[in-house]
Amino acid sequence: MTDPLAQAVADVERLETELLTAAAHLRNCKVHLQGREVPRYAAHLLATQGHLHNAQGLLTELAKAHASRARPNPEYIP
Repeated sequence: MTDPLAQAVADVERLETELLTAAAHLRNCKVHLQGREVPRYAAHLLATQGHLHNAQGLLTELAKAHASRARPNPEYIP
């Protein structure tokens, strides 16, 4: 069985990679807009959206996994 903390680190690293890649595409967007290269800007903008979509999917997976294991604290239940 995989160590849960090691798996959590791996999941966060995957998420980090997606978000850093999205940020890199955004930097390219800026450069291409400054150079008035609209098609290249648009291509990087779409790539940014794809990486953000992937990151959101990873977050959703993590949230579902957490929800399946989490137990509410009875003292906070009305």
